[in-house]
Amino acid sequence: MEPTDEHPAVSGEVIDLDRLIEMANQIGDFFSPYPPQRGIEGLRNHFRTYWDPRMRSALLAYIDDGGEGLSELVVTGARLLEDDAAEKDGYYGPPKA
Repeated sequence: MEPTDEHPAVSGEVIDLDRLIEMANQIGDFFSPYPPQRGIEGLRNHFRTYWDPRMRSALLAYIDDGGEGLSELVVTGARLLEDDAAEKDGYYGPPKA
């Protein structure tokens, strides 16, 4: 099957970038009332647990390109995913403090 507009996953794109940004900001809005560190960890945990690896990669690539339109909380939480990639055993619980 060749990539088409109807089948973006075939070309490796799992979701439209605008929709991905919208979803990330909605999750950020959910975690915004939390204390800052808990909100950041909550975002990271949500992305790591519920988002397809291609979605996470697309989000991180978008952030690397400037991340226009993303909340700072989302950017900070997503950047923790980069740290997770360096660790073999990621911690999924609340912040260790």
